[in-house]
Amino acid sequence: MIFDTRQLQRIESQRRESPEVERLIAQRTRFLEEHPHLMALQNEIDSLLSTTVDPVKRLEILFMVMTERLMELRSVFGEVVRLADSVAMGHRPIPSSRG
Repeated sequence: MIFDTRQLQRIESQRRESPEVERLIAQRTRFLEEHPHLMALQNEIDSLLSTTVDPVKRLEILFMVMTERLMELRSVFGEVVRLADSVAMGHRPIPSSRG
């Protein structure tokens, strides 16, 4: 483990990404410019990934974030289905307990 901050900064400044990685980063930047509402999520991912350089740990972090978002999406989808069922049955939708 590196405890010298200056040495770590020197190592990081010397690191060069491959042309393919540079292209993908530029693509991500353009995507975020087109979809600024996703910037908060990208910042969260960047913050979590900055805690490790281990590729396996980084994949685990990405999987954790994706799983969390999918669970949120599933919950919202369940609410939409419940409301659609209620409307289809001619009932007035009951407000959700979600905030």
